[in-house]
Amino acid sequence: MASCFLTVLRRLPVLLLALALGVCALAQTPQPQELKDYQAAVALKDPAAKLKELERIKAAYPPSALATSLDGQILTVRTAQAGTLDEILVLQQQHLLATKGIQVVASLGNYTVQILDHPKAASFDKAKVLAAAKAYREQARKAAVDPAVVAAVPEQNREYLAMLANELELSVAKGQLAAGESAPALASLEAYLKGGGNPSAAYQLVRADILEALNRPKDAYEALLAAAVENNQAGLRRARAAYAKLNGKEDGFDALVEARSKELPFHPAPVKPGPAWKGKAVLAELFTGSECPPCVAADFAFDGLLEAYPATALVVLEYHLPIPGPDPMMNPATKLRQDYYGINSTPSMLFDGQDKITGGGGRGAAASSYKRVSAKVQERLEGAPGVALKLKAVRKGDLVSAALVLGKAPEGVDFHLVLVQAQQDHKGGNKLMVHKMVVRDLVTLAATATAHTFDVAASEKATDTYLTDFEQTSTRFKGFTFPVRRSAISRQGLKVVLFAQEKASKRVLQAVIADVE
Repeated sequence: MASCFLTVLRRLPVLLLALALGVCALAQTPQPQELKDYQAAVALKDPAAKLKELERIKAAYPPSALATSLDGQILTVRTAQAGTLDEILVLQQQHLLATKGIQVVASLGNYTVQILDHPKAASFDKAKVLAAAKAYREQARKAAVDPAVVAAVPEQNREYLAMLANELELSVAKGQLAAGESAPALASLEAYLKGGGNPSAAYQLVRADILEALNRPKDAYEALLAAAVENNQAGLRRARAAYAKLNGKEDGFDALVEARSKELPFHPAPVKPGPAWKGKAVLAELFTGSECPPCVAADFAFDGLLEAYPATALVVLEYHLPIPGPDPMMNPATKLRQDYYGINSTPSMLFDGQDKITGGGGRGAAASSYKRVSAKVQERLEGAPGVALKLKAVRKGDLVSAALVLGKAPEGVDFHLVLVQAQQDHKGGNKLMVHKMVVRDLVTLAATATAHTFDVAASEKATDTYLTDFEQTSTRFKGFTFPVRRSAISRQGLKVVLFAQEKASKRVLQAVIADVE
Protein backbone atom coordinates (compact mmCIF):
# COMPACT_ATOMS: atom_id res chain seq x y z
CA MET A 1 0.00 0.00 0.00
CA ALA A 2 2.91 2.36 0.51
CA SER A 3 4.18 2.06 -3.06
CA CYS A 4 2.24 5.02 -4.50
CA PHE A 5 3.09 7.15 -1.45
CA LEU A 6 6.80 6.47 -1.86
CA THR A 7 6.68 7.06 -5.61
CA VAL A 8 4.81 10.33 -5.39
CA LEU A 9 6.75 11.59 -2.37
CA ARG A 10 9.85 11.85 -4.54
CA ARG A 11 7.99 14.57 -6.46
CA LEU A 12 5.61 16.09 -3.94
CA PRO A 13 4.13 15.62 -0.47
CA VAL A 14 1.05 13.47 -0.13
CA LEU A 15 -1.38 13.29 2.77
CA LEU A 16 -1.08 10.14 4.84
CA LEU A 17 -4.67 9.34 3.89
CA ALA A 18 -3.52 8.75 0.31
CA LEU A 19 -1.12 6.14 1.66
CA ALA A 20 -3.94 4.50 3.53
CA LEU A 21 -6.26 4.43 0.53
CA GLY A 22 -3.77 3.22 -2.09
CA VAL A 23 -4.47 6.14 -4.41
CA CYS A 24 -2.25 8.13 -6.74
CA ALA A 25 -3.51 11.70 -6.67
CA LEU A 26 -2.82 14.95 -8.44
CA ALA A 27 -0.58 17.31 -6.55
CA GLN A 28 -1.54 18.68 -3.16
CA THR A 29 -0.21 22.24 -3.22
CA PRO A 30 1.70 23.51 -0.19
CA GLN A 31 3.66 26.75 -0.37
CA PRO A 32 6.22 26.40 -3.19
CA GLN A 33 9.20 27.38 -1.03
CA GLU A 34 8.12 25.02 1.74
CA LEU A 35 7.88 22.15 -0.71
CA LYS A 36 11.28 23.00 -2.16
CA ASP A 37 12.85 23.16 1.32
CA TYR A 38 11.17 19.92 2.37
CA GLN A 39 12.39 18.00 -0.68
CA ALA A 40 15.92 19.31 -0.14
CA ALA A 41 15.81 18.31 3.54
CA VAL A 42 14.62 14.78 2.79
CA ALA A 43 17.51 14.39 0.32
CA LEU A 44 20.15 15.24 2.94
CA LYS A 45 22.38 12.29 3.82
CA ASP A 46 23.69 13.49 7.19
CA PRO A 47 21.07 12.61 9.86
CA ALA A 48 21.95 15.56 12.13
CA ALA A 49 21.72 18.06 9.26
CA LYS A 50 18.47 16.52 8.05
CA LEU A 51 16.89 16.68 11.50
CA LYS A 52 17.94 20.31 11.99
CA GLU A 53 16.49 21.34 8.62
CA LEU A 54 13.22 19.45 9.10
CA GLU A 55 12.68 21.12 12.47
CA ARG A 56 13.47 24.53 10.94
CA ILE A 57 10.87 24.00 8.20
CA LYS A 58 8.26 22.90 10.71
CA ALA A 59 8.79 26.07 12.74
CA ALA A 60 8.92 28.34 9.68
CA TYR A 61 5.62 27.32 8.06
CA PRO A 62 2.79 27.08 10.60
CA PRO A 63 0.25 25.81 9.76
CA SER A 64 1.87 23.45 7.28
CA ALA A 65 0.34 21.30 4.55
CA LEU A 66 3.33 19.07 5.17
CA ALA A 67 2.90 18.73 8.94
CA THR A 68 2.20 14.99 8.83
CA SER A 69 5.14 14.32 6.50
CA LEU A 70 7.46 16.53 8.53
CA ASP A 71 6.58 14.84 11.82
CA GLY A 72 6.98 11.43 10.23
CA GLN A 73 10.39 12.30 8.79
CA ILE A 74 11.56 13.75 12.11
CA LEU A 75 10.47 10.60 13.95
CA THR A 76 12.24 8.42 11.39
CA VAL A 77 15.54 10.26 11.82
CA ARG A 78 15.32 10.29 15.61
CA THR A 79 14.39 6.62 15.71
CA ALA A 80 17.35 5.67 13.51
CA GLN A 81 19.65 7.61 15.85
CA ALA A 82 18.29 5.88 18.96
CA GLY A 83 20.54 3.24 20.45
CA THR A 84 18.06 1.16 22.42
CA LEU A 85 14.57 -0.20 22.06
CA ASP A 86 13.44 1.76 25.13
CA GLU A 87 14.52 5.04 23.51
CA ILE A 88 12.56 4.17 20.36
CA LEU A 89 9.42 3.33 22.31
CA VAL A 90 9.55 6.69 24.13
CA LEU A 91 9.92 8.60 20.83
CA GLN A 92 7.02 6.68 19.30
CA GLN A 93 4.73 7.31 22.25
CA GLN A 94 5.47 11.04 22.07
CA HIS A 95 4.62 11.02 18.36
CA LEU A 96 1.44 9.01 18.98
CA LEU A 97 0.16 11.58 21.48
CA ALA A 98 0.17 14.23 18.73
CA THR A 99 -1.44 11.95 16.12
CA LYS A 100 -5.14 11.85 15.30
CA GLY A 101 -7.68 10.11 13.07
CA ILE A 102 -6.67 7.52 10.54
CA GLN A 103 -3.06 8.61 11.02
CA VAL A 104 -3.13 6.85 14.40
CA VAL A 105 -3.68 3.47 12.74
CA ALA A 106 -1.14 4.10 9.99
CA SER A 107 1.47 5.38 12.46
CA LEU A 108 1.18 2.30 14.67
CA GLY A 109 2.04 0.19 11.66
CA ASN A 110 5.03 2.41 10.91
CA TYR A 111 6.28 2.07 14.49
CA THR A 112 6.59 -1.70 14.22
CA VAL A 113 8.52 -1.36 10.95
CA GLN A 114 10.88 1.15 12.52
CA ILE A 115 11.66 -1.32 15.31
CA LEU A 116 11.97 -4.46 13.20
CA ASP A 117 14.08 -2.78 10.50
CA HIS A 118 16.24 -0.72 12.87
CA PRO A 119 20.01 -0.90 12.22
CA LYS A 120 20.49 -2.21 15.75
CA ALA A 121 17.48 -4.55 15.73
CA ALA A 122 19.73 -7.59 16.12
CA SER A 123 20.79 -6.33 19.56
CA PHE A 124 17.23 -5.75 20.80
CA ASP A 125 15.59 -8.14 23.21
CA LYS A 126 13.50 -10.35 20.89
CA ALA A 127 10.77 -11.00 23.46
CA LYS A 128 10.45 -7.28 24.12
CA VAL A 129 10.26 -6.52 20.38
CA LEU A 130 7.50 -9.10 19.96
CA ALA A 131 5.64 -7.67 22.95
CA ALA A 132 5.82 -4.18 21.41
CA ALA A 133 4.52 -5.44 18.06
CA LYS A 134 1.60 -7.21 19.74
CA ALA A 135 0.81 -4.13 21.84
CA TYR A 136 0.77 -1.89 18.76
CA ARG A 137 -1.43 -4.41 16.97
CA GLU A 138 -3.98 -4.25 19.78
CA GLN A 139 -3.86 -0.45 19.83
CA ALA A 140 -4.44 -0.35 16.07
CA ARG A 141 -7.42 -2.71 16.34
CA LYS A 142 -9.00 -0.50 19.01
CA ALA A 143 -8.28 2.73 17.09
CA ALA A 144 -9.84 1.28 13.93
CA VAL A 145 -13.22 1.03 15.70
CA ASP A 146 -12.84 4.12 17.89
CA PRO A 147 -15.89 6.35 17.13
CA ALA A 148 -13.72 9.48 17.07
CA VAL A 149 -11.32 7.95 14.55
CA VAL A 150 -14.11 6.50 12.41
CA ALA A 151 -15.99 9.80 12.34
CA ALA A 152 -12.91 11.58 10.97
CA VAL A 153 -12.76 9.30 7.91
CA PRO A 154 -15.13 9.66 4.91
CA GLU A 155 -17.78 6.94 5.03
CA GLN A 156 -16.74 5.37 1.73
CA ASN A 157 -13.18 4.97 3.03
CA ARG A 158 -13.82 3.58 6.50
CA GLU A 159 -13.23 0.00 5.42
CA TYR A 160 -9.55 0.89 5.12
CA LEU A 161 -9.26 1.39 8.87
CA ALA A 162 -9.59 -2.34 9.50
CA MET A 163 -7.25 -3.07 6.60
CA LEU A 164 -4.56 -0.81 8.06
CA ALA A 165 -4.93 -2.37 11.50
CA ASN A 166 -4.71 -5.84 9.98
CA GLU A 167 -1.35 -4.95 8.41
CA LEU A 168 0.23 -5.20 11.86
CA GLU A 169 -0.24 -8.98 11.72
CA LEU A 170 2.74 -9.04 9.35
CA SER A 171 4.91 -7.27 11.90
CA VAL A 172 3.77 -9.63 14.63
CA ALA A 173 4.69 -12.57 12.37
CA LYS A 174 8.16 -11.10 11.80
CA GLY A 175 8.58 -10.59 15.53
CA GLN A 176 7.53 -14.16 16.23
CA LEU A 177 9.95 -15.50 13.63
CA ALA A 178 12.81 -13.47 15.14
CA ALA A 179 11.89 -14.87 18.56
CA GLY A 180 12.09 -18.43 17.21
CA GLU A 181 8.32 -18.95 17.13
CA SER A 182 8.03 -20.14 13.52
CA ALA A 183 4.74 -22.04 13.78
CA PRO A 184 2.92 -19.16 15.55
CA ALA A 185 4.39 -16.80 12.94
CA LEU A 186 2.77 -18.84 10.15
CA ALA A 187 -0.51 -18.74 12.07
CA SER A 188 -0.26 -14.94 12.23
CA LEU A 189 0.13 -14.85 8.45
CA GLU A 190 -3.01 -16.96 8.09
CA ALA A 191 -4.84 -14.58 10.43
CA TYR A 192 -3.61 -11.70 8.26
CA LEU A 193 -5.17 -13.24 5.15
CA LYS A 194 -8.41 -14.08 6.98
CA GLY A 195 -8.56 -10.46 8.11
CA GLY A 196 -8.62 -9.30 4.48
CA GLY A 197 -4.88 -8.87 4.10
CA ASN A 198 -3.33 -8.90 0.66
CA PRO A 199 -0.67 -11.47 -0.30
CA SER A 200 1.70 -8.66 -1.32
CA ALA A 201 5.43 -8.93 -1.91
CA ALA A 202 6.04 -7.97 1.72
CA TYR A 203 3.74 -10.78 2.84
CA GLN A 204 5.42 -13.28 0.51
CA LEU A 205 8.90 -12.42 1.78
CA VAL A 206 7.85 -12.92 5.39
CA ARG A 207 6.14 -16.16 4.41
CA ALA A 208 9.30 -17.36 2.63
CA ASP A 209 11.41 -16.66 5.72
CA ILE A 210 9.00 -18.60 7.92
CA LEU A 211 8.78 -21.54 5.52
CA GLU A 212 12.59 -21.70 5.29
CA ALA A 213 12.73 -21.78 9.09
CA LEU A 214 10.22 -24.66 8.99
CA ASN A 215 12.45 -26.50 6.45
CA ARG A 216 9.97 -26.25 3.56
CA PRO A 217 12.24 -25.04 0.71
CA LYS A 218 9.85 -25.68 -2.19
CA ASP A 219 7.03 -23.78 -0.51
CA ALA A 220 9.47 -20.99 0.36
CA TYR A 221 10.51 -20.81 -3.31
CA GLU A 222 6.89 -20.37 -4.42
CA ALA A 223 6.52 -17.49 -1.97
CA LEU A 224 9.71 -15.89 -3.27
CA LEU A 225 8.51 -16.33 -6.86
CA ALA A 226 5.27 -14.57 -5.97
CA ALA A 227 7.30 -11.65 -4.59
CA ALA A 228 9.47 -11.65 -7.71
CA VAL A 229 6.40 -11.38 -9.94
CA GLU A 230 5.57 -8.13 -8.14
CA ASN A 231 9.00 -6.87 -9.21
CA ASN A 232 10.28 -6.90 -5.65
CA GLN A 233 14.07 -6.78 -5.95
CA ALA A 234 14.76 -8.89 -2.86
CA GLY A 235 12.18 -11.40 -4.06
CA LEU A 236 13.73 -11.49 -7.55
CA ARG A 237 17.22 -12.08 -6.19
CA ARG A 238 16.23 -14.76 -3.72
CA ALA A 239 13.78 -16.47 -6.11
CA ARG A 240 16.47 -16.65 -8.79
CA ALA A 241 18.86 -18.29 -6.36
CA ALA A 242 16.19 -20.73 -5.16
CA TYR A 243 15.22 -21.53 -8.78
CA ALA A 244 18.85 -22.28 -9.64
CA LYS A 245 19.21 -24.48 -6.55
CA LEU A 246 16.05 -26.45 -7.36
CA ASN A 247 16.70 -26.75 -11.12
CA GLY A 248 20.49 -26.80 -11.26
CA LYS A 249 20.63 -23.64 -13.44
CA GLU A 250 19.11 -20.18 -13.89
CA ASP A 251 18.01 -20.74 -17.51
CA GLY A 252 14.29 -20.16 -17.89
CA PHE A 253 13.83 -18.10 -14.72
CA ASP A 254 13.29 -14.73 -16.42
CA ALA A 255 10.79 -16.22 -18.88
CA LEU A 256 8.93 -17.84 -15.98
CA VAL A 257 8.67 -14.53 -14.09
CA GLU A 258 7.45 -12.69 -17.20
CA ALA A 259 4.81 -15.35 -17.91
CA ARG A 260 3.60 -15.31 -14.29
CA SER A 261 3.46 -11.49 -14.37
CA LYS A 262 0.90 -11.56 -17.16
CA GLU A 263 -1.36 -14.10 -15.45
CA LEU A 264 -4.43 -13.03 -13.51
CA PRO A 265 -3.40 -13.46 -9.85
CA PHE A 266 -6.78 -14.88 -8.85
CA HIS A 267 -9.42 -17.08 -10.45
CA PRO A 268 -12.88 -15.48 -10.61
CA ALA A 269 -15.80 -17.84 -10.98
CA PRO A 270 -17.96 -17.35 -14.08
CA VAL A 271 -21.00 -15.16 -13.43
CA LYS A 272 -24.30 -15.69 -15.19
CA PRO A 273 -27.19 -13.26 -14.77
CA GLY A 274 -30.08 -14.79 -12.85
CA PRO A 275 -33.58 -15.50 -14.13
CA ALA A 276 -34.72 -12.03 -13.05
CA TRP A 277 -32.16 -10.31 -15.28
CA LYS A 278 -33.87 -7.83 -17.62
CA GLY A 279 -31.06 -7.39 -20.12
CA LYS A 280 -29.23 -4.54 -18.40
CA ALA A 281 -25.51 -4.31 -19.21
CA VAL A 282 -23.45 -2.47 -16.59
CA LEU A 283 -20.83 -0.01 -17.81
CA ALA A 284 -17.70 -0.26 -15.63
CA GLU A 285 -15.20 2.55 -16.19
CA LEU A 286 -11.66 2.56 -14.81
CA PHE A 287 -9.38 5.59 -14.74
CA THR A 288 -5.86 4.21 -14.45
CA GLY A 289 -2.24 4.94 -15.25
CA SER A 290 0.76 2.84 -16.19
CA GLU A 291 2.90 4.90 -13.79
CA CYS A 292 0.49 4.33 -10.88
CA PRO A 293 1.54 1.44 -8.58
CA PRO A 294 -1.86 1.10 -6.81
CA CYS A 295 -3.54 0.85 -10.21
CA VAL A 296 -2.15 -2.67 -10.64
CA ALA A 297 -4.79 -4.17 -8.33
CA ALA A 298 -7.58 -2.23 -10.04
CA ASP A 299 -6.38 -3.19 -13.53
CA PHE A 300 -6.29 -6.86 -12.58
CA ALA A 301 -9.70 -6.52 -10.90
CA PHE A 302 -11.18 -5.22 -14.15
CA ASP A 303 -9.42 -8.03 -16.04
CA GLY A 304 -11.24 -10.35 -13.65
CA LEU A 305 -14.55 -8.71 -14.53
CA LEU A 306 -13.85 -9.32 -18.22
CA GLU A 307 -13.13 -12.97 -17.50
CA ALA A 308 -16.10 -13.57 -15.19
CA TYR A 309 -18.99 -11.69 -16.84
CA PRO A 310 -20.51 -12.12 -20.29
CA ALA A 311 -20.33 -9.09 -22.59
CA THR A 312 -24.14 -8.94 -22.60
CA ALA A 313 -24.12 -8.12 -18.89
CA LEU A 314 -20.95 -6.04 -18.51
CA VAL A 315 -19.06 -3.54 -20.65
CA VAL A 316 -15.61 -2.30 -19.56
CA LEU A 317 -13.80 0.89 -20.56
CA GLU A 318 -10.35 1.89 -19.31
CA TYR A 319 -8.96 5.42 -19.57
CA HIS A 320 -5.25 6.12 -19.12
CA LEU A 321 -4.27 9.34 -17.34
CA PRO A 322 -0.97 11.10 -16.45
CA ILE A 323 -1.36 10.40 -12.72
CA PRO A 324 1.08 10.32 -11.04
CA GLY A 325 3.26 10.32 -14.20
CA PRO A 326 2.75 10.72 -17.96
CA ASP A 327 1.09 7.75 -19.67
CA PRO A 328 1.74 7.06 -23.39
CA MET A 329 -1.75 5.54 -23.81
CA MET A 330 -3.61 8.74 -22.90
CA ASN A 331 -5.39 10.64 -25.65
CA PRO A 332 -8.08 13.32 -26.21
CA ALA A 333 -10.86 10.86 -25.34
CA THR A 334 -9.36 9.93 -21.97
CA LYS A 335 -8.93 13.61 -21.13
CA LEU A 336 -12.52 14.29 -22.15
CA ARG A 337 -13.88 11.64 -19.78
CA GLN A 338 -11.53 12.70 -16.99
CA ASP A 339 -12.92 16.22 -17.16
CA TYR A 340 -16.49 14.91 -17.50
CA TYR A 341 -16.30 13.15 -14.13
CA GLY A 342 -13.76 15.47 -12.49
CA ILE A 343 -11.26 12.67 -11.86
CA ASN A 344 -8.08 13.70 -10.03
CA SER A 345 -6.77 10.39 -8.68
CA THR A 346 -6.03 6.92 -9.93
CA PRO A 347 -7.34 4.33 -9.71
CA SER A 348 -10.90 5.67 -9.84
CA MET A 349 -13.81 3.42 -10.83
CA LEU A 350 -17.41 4.16 -11.75
CA PHE A 351 -20.33 1.86 -12.44
CA ASP A 352 -23.01 3.15 -14.78
CA GLY A 353 -21.53 6.59 -14.15
CA GLN A 354 -22.28 6.27 -10.42
CA ASP A 355 -20.84 4.69 -7.25
CA LYS A 356 -17.35 6.09 -7.64
CA ILE A 357 -14.78 4.11 -5.68
CA THR A 358 -11.05 4.65 -5.37
CA GLY A 359 -8.14 2.74 -3.96
CA GLY A 360 -6.11 -0.19 -5.12
CA GLY A 361 -2.72 -1.64 -4.39
CA GLY A 362 -0.21 -4.01 -5.88
CA ARG A 363 -0.73 -7.39 -7.48
CA GLY A 364 -1.41 -8.93 -4.08
CA ALA A 365 -4.44 -6.67 -3.61
CA ALA A 366 -6.06 -7.73 -6.90
CA ALA A 367 -8.38 -10.38 -5.44
CA SER A 368 -9.79 -8.07 -2.77
CA SER A 369 -10.17 -5.29 -5.34
CA TYR A 370 -12.09 -7.67 -7.60
CA LYS A 371 -14.54 -8.47 -4.79
CA ARG A 372 -15.29 -4.76 -4.39
CA VAL A 373 -15.88 -4.05 -8.07
CA SER A 374 -17.79 -7.26 -8.70
CA ALA A 375 -20.16 -6.37 -5.86
CA LYS A 376 -20.86 -3.02 -7.56
CA VAL A 377 -21.62 -4.75 -10.85
CA GLN A 378 -23.95 -7.22 -9.16
CA GLU A 379 -25.92 -4.39 -7.53
CA ARG A 380 -26.61 -2.77 -10.90
CA LEU A 381 -27.38 -5.91 -12.86
CA GLU A 382 -30.74 -6.07 -11.14
CA GLY A 383 -32.01 -2.93 -12.86
CA ALA A 384 -33.78 -2.64 -16.19
CA PRO A 385 -32.17 -1.02 -19.23
CA GLY A 386 -33.34 2.58 -19.65
CA VAL A 387 -33.08 2.48 -23.43
CA ALA A 388 -32.70 -0.12 -26.18
CA LEU A 389 -29.39 -0.13 -28.08
CA LYS A 390 -28.10 -2.21 -30.98
CA LEU A 391 -24.61 -2.16 -32.46
CA LYS A 392 -22.52 -3.79 -35.17
CA ALA A 393 -19.07 -2.82 -36.46
CA VAL A 394 -16.86 -3.73 -39.40
CA ARG A 395 -13.44 -2.57 -40.57
CA LYS A 396 -12.18 -1.87 -44.05
CA GLY A 397 -8.59 -0.69 -43.99
CA ASP A 398 -8.33 2.19 -41.56
CA LEU A 399 -12.07 2.76 -41.35
CA VAL A 400 -14.19 1.21 -38.59
CA SER A 401 -17.86 1.62 -39.45
CA ALA A 402 -20.51 1.17 -36.77
CA ALA A 403 -24.16 0.55 -37.58
CA LEU A 404 -26.39 1.35 -34.64
CA VAL A 405 -29.96 1.60 -33.46
CA LEU A 406 -30.73 4.14 -30.75
CA GLY A 407 -33.95 3.46 -28.93
CA LYS A 408 -36.20 6.23 -27.69
CA ALA A 409 -34.65 7.80 -24.62
CA PRO A 410 -35.86 10.39 -22.11
CA GLU A 411 -34.90 14.04 -22.55
CA GLY A 412 -31.35 14.92 -21.57
CA VAL A 413 -29.61 11.72 -22.65
CA ASP A 414 -26.34 11.57 -24.61
CA PHE A 415 -25.32 8.64 -26.80
CA HIS A 416 -21.56 7.98 -26.76
CA LEU A 417 -19.67 5.73 -29.16
CA VAL A 418 -16.19 4.54 -28.19
CA LEU A 419 -13.35 2.90 -30.13
CA VAL A 420 -11.56 0.42 -27.89
CA GLN A 421 -8.38 -1.61 -28.23
CA ALA A 422 -8.88 -4.96 -26.53
CA GLN A 423 -5.23 -5.28 -25.50
CA GLN A 424 -2.13 -3.10 -25.50
CA ASP A 425 1.29 -4.33 -24.40
CA HIS A 426 3.21 -1.71 -22.44
CA LYS A 427 5.47 -1.89 -19.41
CA GLY A 428 5.26 1.34 -17.46
CA GLY A 429 6.50 2.40 -14.07
CA ASN A 430 4.08 0.11 -12.25
CA LYS A 431 5.49 -2.88 -14.23
CA LEU A 432 2.07 -4.03 -15.47
CA MET A 433 2.74 -5.40 -18.95
CA VAL A 434 -0.72 -5.91 -20.48
CA HIS A 435 -3.51 -3.31 -20.55
CA LYS A 436 -7.01 -4.23 -21.65
CA MET A 437 -10.01 -2.37 -23.07
CA VAL A 438 -7.93 0.75 -23.73
CA VAL A 439 -10.09 3.66 -24.90
CA ARG A 440 -8.71 5.09 -28.16
CA ASP A 441 -11.41 7.47 -29.42
CA LEU A 442 -14.86 8.70 -28.45
CA VAL A 443 -17.66 10.67 -30.08
CA THR A 444 -21.06 11.87 -28.91
CA LEU A 445 -23.79 11.06 -31.43
CA ALA A 446 -26.93 12.82 -32.45
CA ALA A 447 -30.06 11.11 -31.10
CA THR A 448 -31.06 10.38 -34.70
CA ALA A 449 -27.74 8.78 -35.69
CA THR A 450 -27.78 5.38 -37.37
CA ALA A 451 -24.07 5.05 -38.18
CA HIS A 452 -20.63 6.45 -37.47
CA THR A 453 -17.19 5.76 -38.91
CA PHE A 454 -13.93 5.99 -36.97
CA ASP A 455 -10.84 6.72 -39.06
CA VAL A 456 -8.21 4.81 -37.09
CA ALA A 457 -5.33 6.63 -38.78
CA ALA A 458 -6.91 9.96 -37.83
CA SER A 459 -7.34 8.74 -34.24
CA GLU A 460 -3.64 7.82 -34.17
CA LYS A 461 -2.67 11.24 -35.48
CA ALA A 462 -4.88 13.00 -32.93
CA THR A 463 -3.31 10.98 -30.13
CA ASP A 464 0.21 11.67 -31.34
CA THR A 465 -0.56 15.39 -31.49
CA TYR A 466 -2.03 15.21 -27.97
CA LEU A 467 1.14 13.58 -26.63
CA THR A 468 3.31 16.19 -28.31
CA ASP A 469 1.19 19.01 -26.88
CA PHE A 470 1.51 17.41 -23.45
CA GLU A 471 5.29 17.38 -23.73
CA GLN A 472 5.37 21.02 -24.76
CA THR A 473 2.75 22.52 -22.46
CA SER A 474 2.62 20.45 -19.25
CA THR A 475 3.48 22.57 -16.22
CA ARG A 476 3.66 19.52 -13.93
CA PHE A 477 6.22 17.69 -16.08
CA LYS A 478 8.33 20.43 -17.68
CA GLY A 479 10.87 19.10 -20.15
CA PHE A 480 9.36 15.62 -20.20
CA THR A 481 9.63 13.57 -23.39
CA PHE A 482 7.88 10.22 -23.86
CA PRO A 483 10.52 7.48 -24.22
CA VAL A 484 7.90 5.48 -26.11
CA ARG A 485 4.53 6.46 -27.56
CA ARG A 486 1.55 4.14 -27.71
CA SER A 487 -0.36 6.20 -30.23
CA ALA A 488 -0.34 3.37 -32.78
CA ILE A 489 -3.59 1.40 -32.77
CA SER A 490 -3.58 -2.25 -33.76
CA ARG A 491 -6.14 -3.00 -36.47
CA GLN A 492 -6.72 -6.37 -34.82
CA GLY A 493 -8.74 -6.86 -31.64
CA LEU A 494 -10.72 -3.65 -31.94
CA LYS A 495 -14.12 -3.23 -30.31
CA VAL A 496 -16.79 -0.55 -30.36
CA VAL A 497 -18.89 0.41 -27.34
CA LEU A 498 -22.17 2.32 -27.38
CA PHE A 499 -23.80 3.69 -24.24
CA ALA A 500 -26.56 6.09 -23.25
CA GLN A 501 -25.90 8.50 -20.37
CA GLU A 502 -28.03 11.10 -18.64
CA LYS A 503 -26.49 14.56 -18.81
CA ALA A 504 -27.63 15.77 -15.41
CA SER A 505 -27.03 12.71 -13.23
CA LYS A 506 -24.37 11.03 -15.43
CA ARG A 507 -26.24 7.76 -14.91
CA VAL A 508 -25.70 5.25 -17.70
CA LEU A 509 -28.98 3.75 -18.88
CA GLN A 510 -27.57 0.97 -21.05
CA ALA A 511 -24.39 -0.13 -22.82
CA VAL A 512 -23.56 -2.56 -25.61
CA ILE A 513 -20.29 -3.76 -27.10
CA ALA A 514 -19.46 -5.22 -30.50
CA ASP A 515 -16.32 -6.85 -31.89
CA VAL A 516 -15.06 -5.14 -35.02
CA GLU A 517 -15.41 -7.68 -37.78
